[in-house]
Amino acid sequence: MNTKPNSRCPEMIRVLTFDVMGVKMGVDTEQVAAVLDLDGAKKRGQAMHYVHEKISFGKRQVAYQVPKALLIKDGSTSYMVVIDRPDDIAVVPVQSIQPLPPLLALQSGACAFWGAVAEKDGLILLVDFTKIGNG
Repeated sequence: MNTKPNSRCPEMIRVLTFDVMGVKMGVDTEQVAAVLDLDGAKKRGQAMHYVHEKISFGKRQVAYQVPKALLIKDGSTSYMVVIDRPDDIAVVPVQSIQPLPPLLALQSGACAFWGAVAEKDGLILLVDFTKIGNG
């Protein structure tokens, strides 16, 4: 067994955490080029999508309290994803990331989630915005 760290797989990732309707999520900061207020994001004229348009929250009415737009870098393209209540940048040990439970993986929009991290306040669902893309 090779005990040397893999240079292509980091030991830690930095995750921007946010909350939409009580669901705590996080995105790898490597995907995020900027965090903007909505007015600044609209002035850029790029495609903008709200998280709830890409990830199902069931029949619940989704309300954003402190919306911010993330400028997502996806290869040669970029687009905006509106999140709510950005919280913190957490340093997450890669070994602490767990796969999604099968029941959650069946939910609409679950392809955007790639794992979960347990923390003292509950779970952080890890989102890959490049999987839900600009469409």
